Amino acid sequence: MQEQDKRTVESMCRCGLDFKGVINVFPSLPREEIAAIYKFVINRDVDVNGESGININCS
Repeated sequence: MQEQDKRTVESMCRCGLDFKGVINVFPSLPREEIAAIYKFVINRDVDVNGESGININCS
């Protein structure tokens, strides 16, 4: 998979698509590589308690 493809898959994962949705968008890319990217993106912002590490200030 080319670097540009990887970045595009990452973007789709960050947009909120589930794994099945990402697979459907990129049927010609290797499923194993998409799975690895999906897991990386989903787990990137989660702490050890399974909570999102993202803080939002709504003030």
